[in-house]
Amino acid sequence: MVLYVILAILLVVLAFVGVILVRTVRFKPKGAVASLEGTEEFDKNQAVENLRELVMCKTVSRYNREEEDEAAWEKPPFDGIIENNVLWGRGTLDTKITFNGVLTAANHLITEGFVPEHDIYFAFSGGEEVNGKGAVHIVDYFEKNGITPALVVDEGGAVVEDIFPGVTMPCGLIGIAEKGLLDVSYRTKSAGGHASAPKPHTPVGILADVCCKVESHPFKAHLTKPVAEMFDTLGRHSSFLYRMIFSNLWCFSGILDSICKKGGGELNALMRTTVAFTQMKGSDASNVIPPEASMVSNIRLNPQDTISSALKYLRETAGNPDVEITKIQGMDPSPISETNCPAWDKVARSVASTWEGCLVSPYLMV
Repeated sequence: MVLYVILAILLVVLAFVGVILVRTVRFKPKGAVASLEGTEEFDKNQAVENLRELVMCKTVSRYNREEEDEAAWEKPPFDGIIENNVLWGRGTLDTKITFNGVLTAANHLITEGFVPEHDIYFAFSGGEEVNGKGAVHIVDYFEKNGITPALVVDEGGAVVEDIFPGVTMPCGLIGIAEKGLLDVSYRTKSAGGHASAPKPHTPVGILADVCCKVESHPFKAHLTKPVAEMFDTLGRHSSFLYRMIFSNLWCFSGILDSICKKGGGELNALMRTTVAFTQMKGSDASNVIPPEASMVSNIRLNPQDTISSALKYLRETAGNPDVEITKIQGMDPSPISETNCPAWDKVARSVASTWEGCLVSPYLMV
């Protein structure tokens, strides 16, 4: 009888291993995204000069001029210096370069007499870094004028390398959703007093305990549509071990979650709402217990979470009614765009045609 039980267990184990291996072997790369036919010639030197002139326009992301600081720049940020084929300046990466790319391309096509099949609207805003109202006004304009775009393309995404475990090829990541944003304030009060006779827990100590609790209990992982499709696309080009994990998440999701929690970084940010404690304030003197202490965390919301659900989780995890946890500012995650549609195909083919040899994949903007 014991022998039969052992044999049965072995058969189950072998069947389990067999299923894992078969699914891993069959988890092969999909067909590459088709490139557009032909190439587009343009004046590269003029495009660079256009960007150089844009860089020379002084742009900052602070409403309070006293908070402006360019002191850490190796080169003057608004001089448009070109050295060894490198253009130095604020906005060369984020994001005068995209502004320049769009308008330089438009000028080029207009010069050639190109007429688009449909109307194309160019809409730009300069206040993104300070949560300005530019994008809101743009949407209001479209709604007021009865304009419903068939396709909206933002700056979300990039062509990057060494971003996905086990993948060595360049990856063209197209953001089809963006995580939400939430800044949270944590405050607690005391009677203050001299530091020579402290109570067991000072306000700073109480907040430090809350900080540790939140960091030790991360938000629950969620495999959302953008991330699932990214895993299904890039995971097929990964190493055998990671292919085994990504092709069998029904079994190894716990292992993936542990890897994410331990390593943090981009992969972890794709899987869950993240919390980064960034500011703390207590007493102005080293020997005085503060009557009030506060700290701030910057939170990026997973598409499955909301501002209200995140605040609820933080309060429950902190477990201290003496700590006031409130929203400073925030916005819920964006809607998730479709990928099985002509609009996605158009963008994907454009990326594949521009960066030959890259793997085009959906992505969650973190």
